[in-house]
Amino acid sequence: MFTLQISYPVREYEAFKKVFDTDPAGRAASGARSVRVFRDTEDRNSVAVLLDFDTQDAATGFLEKLRSQVWDNPEVIGQLMTAAPSARILEEVGREGQGAG
Repeated sequence: MFTLQISYPVREYEAFKKVFDTDPAGRAASGARSVRVFRDTEDRNSVAVLLDFDTQDAATGFLEKLRSQVWDNPEVIGQLMTAAPSARILEEVGREGQGAG
C-alpha cells in the first residue's frame, strides 16, 4: 500500500472543503482506494489529506495530475491556499492494532 500525504495551508477550511469535495483531479478514477482528511487541532486551516493507492505508480500519477491540473492553477493557490501544498508518497511497511491486515 502506498499513501500520498498532502499538507494544505488553506485560507478557509470550508471553502477548501467545498472545492475538494468536487474532486477536480478525479481521485477514484485515478485509483485512490481511500481518502482521509484531517485538520490540525491548533491551526484549523492546516489540512492534511491521506490517499491510499495499491501501487506507487498510481500514487505518483495522481500527484502529477494534481500538480499539473489543480495546483498549477493560480486561482487555486491564490484563493484557497496561503502557499503551495507539500506532498510525499509513503510506502506502508508495517501495521499494528485495530484494522491491521
